[in-house]
Amino acid sequence: MPRSIVPALVLCSLLPTGGCCSFARFFCGPDKTPWVSVEFDAPESAVRTFLEALRRDDPDVLYLSLSDGYRQRLGIDLMAVNVAWERFREQNPGLHVAGYATVPNATRPSPGRAVVQLDVEGHRFEVQLVRQDAWMVRYERPQVQGHEPFPPGTHTKRVESFAGFLSTEPTDDVDTTRLVIKPLPVRHEGVDELGVDAIEFAGLMRSWKVDDVRQLP
Repeated sequence: MPRSIVPALVLCSLLPTGGCCSFARFFCGPDKTPWVSVEFDAPESAVRTFLEALRRDDPDVLYLSLSDGYRQRLGIDLMAVNVAWERFREQNPGLHVAGYATVPNATRPSPGRAVVQLDVEGHRFEVQLVRQDAWMVRYERPQVQGHEPFPPGTHTKRVESFAGFLSTEPTDDVDTTRLVIKPLPVRHEGVDELGVDAIEFAGLMRSWKVDDVRQLP
């Protein structure tokens, strides 16, 4: 065992159990305990999800955490996510320790962008996020007796904004506005005809994704 690791392990053995101490986290490897959450509904929750993916060495959740533009700049695609993950780790050595950082409130320089600054073991990181719009439909697939249940089908499409898919109409109630979602062309693989009873979810979604990570001086 390398001599430099021994003091860290001895120190951690003297501390209360329940996790790896901050000094020795570099040597502990991925965390295998259950996930806390995977959420992208706010900049802060998106950063927490991103940090969890780093801490737990989970390339699939990391992929979900990144914006379309950041994936392209990093050369990450869904078919080669494991290869790209190794490249990402090489470019950001020790960044998995950031998974233990406290996530402060984000600042929003514009409605579609946010910035979160992290203090990680004396190092400062800036996480930039963008808001991505999309619509999604999730539907049941017919089951075949004697076979494993088919997972729900989904059709998700990224859009530049909600403008072409959502409109508002006033009502007689001053505190009520009617939202009108325009027709969504749904592709339903494995289903000949998609009825209303098969729809589990249909709507517009706004999610926050990590668009860049920078280490500050």
